Amino acid sequence: MPNFKNILTQFTQTAQSPVQSQYPMSRECSFRIGGPARYFCAPPNVPALRDCVLLARNLGIAYFILGGGSNLIFRDEGFNGIVISTKKLDSVFVQPKGRVDAGAGLSNRTLTAETVKNGLSGFEWASGLPGTIGGGIFMNAKCYGSAFSEIVCDVTALTPDGEQVHVKHSDCGFAYKRSLFQTNGYILTGVALQLLPGDNEAIRRRNDEVRQDREQKGQFLFPSAGCAFKNDYNIGVPAGRLIESCGLKGHQIGRVRVYEQHANFIINTGNGRTRDVLELMDLMAARVWEKHHIRLEPEIRVVP
Repeated sequence: MPNFKNILTQFTQTAQSPVQSQYPMSRECSFRIGGPARYFCAPPNVPALRDCVLLARNLGIAYFILGGGSNLIFRDEGFNGIVISTKKLDSVFVQPKGRVDAGAGLSNRTLTAETVKNGLSGFEWASGLPGTIGGGIFMNAKCYGSAFSEIVCDVTALTPDGEQVHVKHSDCGFAYKRSLFQTNGYILTGVALQLLPGDNEAIRRRNDEVRQDREQKGQFLFPSAGCAFKNDYNIGVPAGRLIESCGLKGHQIGRVRVYEQHANFIINTGNGRTRDVLELMDLMAARVWEKHHIRLEPEIRVVP
């Protein structure tokens, strides 16, 4: 394997942008937790992203594709490979009849602003949602009764071998907080969404209502990764309510704790550690199992 300096030079040339070493991943994750990546880059376009992935594979270096970092944490030890961010793939083009073509790295916040400006309805439920469009599709994020799968037409992606493919909605494998992309190794690069023409002011009001509801629930007061566990709609009781019934609100390990305003949120009160988050999640799951004999499925992804 080439030495450290040669690897850094090769990735910098390939990424068409600076590549940083020992980069703290806490800067890129909404939890503000996580150790350093050996290498980190944010390619400005799809060809550069593809070439970085292929270079990593050729060098035998592990790689991780990062979206908005809103539902994951990196281990305290960091990531011994290269983290490739899609955040610069943030193009957005509003087409006739409510179609929107967007890069996978476009933030949900920016898309919300575009829908208001262009009078497009169907994305109000995501107002205030952190992260990117690509990450939302990858996880099939859902809130306020709606999900990304309801507005996706088709997706553009790279296979692990660097081939560009178009994936129709029917082939995306959407289910509750699931998609095919969680298992097939495809890298999301762009998406076509179908929204509906509507009244600008009505859309703005609904966006404001959703965002204000998030604010009233205290979702923006502390760093977090959103819900720690998925809801099981077969049970009919939200995971947060199950956790709350176990008396765990406010329970703290290290500098992370179960949020008093939402028992399915773990918040970072400052200088939190991934090991403490995982210990707290294990405790929450164990208590719910002991009391209700229900197994909670984690929603937060841990890297690696």
